[in-house]
Amino acid sequence: MLKKTIISACFMLLSAACLAEHCPSVQELQSPTFKGWQAYDSDDGALLSDAHTAQFKASAKAFALAEWETTGPKKGNIHCYYRDDNGSNLEAYFAKPHFMPANAQKMWYEVSGAMQCAVGADKCEFNVIHGTQKSQFAKR
Repeated sequence: MLKKTIISACFMLLSAACLAEHCPSVQELQSPTFKGWQAYDSDDGALLSDAHTAQFKASAKAFALAEWETTGPKKGNIHCYYRDDNGSNLEAYFAKPHFMPANAQKMWYEVSGAMQCAVGADKCEFNVIHGTQKSQFAKR
């Protein structure tokens, strides 16, 4: 019984660690299998059309920063911003809801109603807000 409890606890800890995410790399964005993220206009927050999303993906050349909404209707959304060949920030972002920054390494800092991280897509980690996404485990 104790052995099963220990194994279950280890499995749960491992599963929780696997839920950490980061902004997609440019290679991931441009992959034909890329999904799970929505593209929005930076100015008005409107969802981008498929044509504009394709153009945004093609223009993205480097990660710029990750942002986490702390207030308003998009609270809990992660926004991932990218730059073009010239180093200019693109006027759109990819977003995913129901996450929060993983502050273990103190990479996130507060900027007027949001938390931001600009050290690199792989270092700007965020975790699922518990209770917002359905479990992927089979029930017995």
